[in-house]
Amino acid sequence: MNFKLTVIGNPIQHSKSPWIHTRFAAQFSGLNVDYSKTESPLDAFEQTVFSFRDSGGNGANVTMPFKEQAYRLCDAHSEQAKIAKAVNILKFMDNGTIYGDNADGIGFIRDVQHNHNYDLAGKRILLLGAGGGTRGLLYPLLQTKPQSVVIANRTLTKAQHLADEFRQYGNVTAKDFKDLEAEFDVMVDCTSFDSWPLPLTQDIFQNCTLVYDLKYSDKPTPILAQAADYGVKQCLDGFGMLVEQAAESFTLWTGFKPDTAVVLDEYKAFRGTF
Repeated sequence: MNFKLTVIGNPIQHSKSPWIHTRFAAQFSGLNVDYSKTESPLDAFEQTVFSFRDSGGNGANVTMPFKEQAYRLCDAHSEQAKIAKAVNILKFMDNGTIYGDNADGIGFIRDVQHNHNYDLAGKRILLLGAGGGTRGLLYPLLQTKPQSVVIANRTLTKAQHLADEFRQYGNVTAKDFKDLEAEFDVMVDCTSFDSWPLPLTQDIFQNCTLVYDLKYSDKPTPILAQAADYGVKQCLDGFGMLVEQAAESFTLWTGFKPDTAVVLDEYKAFRGTF
């Protein structure tokens, strides 16, 4: 069985998705996966998707900043993608249509609660940013029954719109950065590297026991470096989430469900060497 796959984003060279999917494919005999990186011009996402599909592609992951555009491009969606209005998995169907799914929230929850044994129930959670990453997290996050979720964004109206949209699923509000107080157990950075520096004071980290960055890097990301300096107990980047959502993508495309623990253990052992 042969699959031609890619991840589309801008920038994309840092992505470790090809390594992850290669490791997944190695778990199954007779399964050949050609997984590449595709950097799309910011104004040509649709053309980039169609070009890859027309070259024989079977599917694609979508990362920043194209997740909301990907949703609009799809002909059909999973229920999670419909709620999020953002897509990070594209599957090219035999009839020429595109099916979209969103596994960001599932990947985040599995990494936090299963891989790191951190219970989100009853927690006060701050989400930084109001883009596609936040959209993908909100519904699955609210299903864990946190005490509250606050969305902070440079453009307050965008955060308020998102809070209004998801309030039917739980306690979601929006705040301006300047109005944030030391009232959070969990902080999640859903912004891009281009968004930094964010206007966060040391006080905001005071009661946090977990700071999570959806981004990942061989070195601590800006918010994780700050959190560590301020004494936050758990400072996690998004690699675990990437692996868990990648497993959902892999299963959707190939029908095979990979073992994520094997890949996470291998990454921990060799981190920074590939």
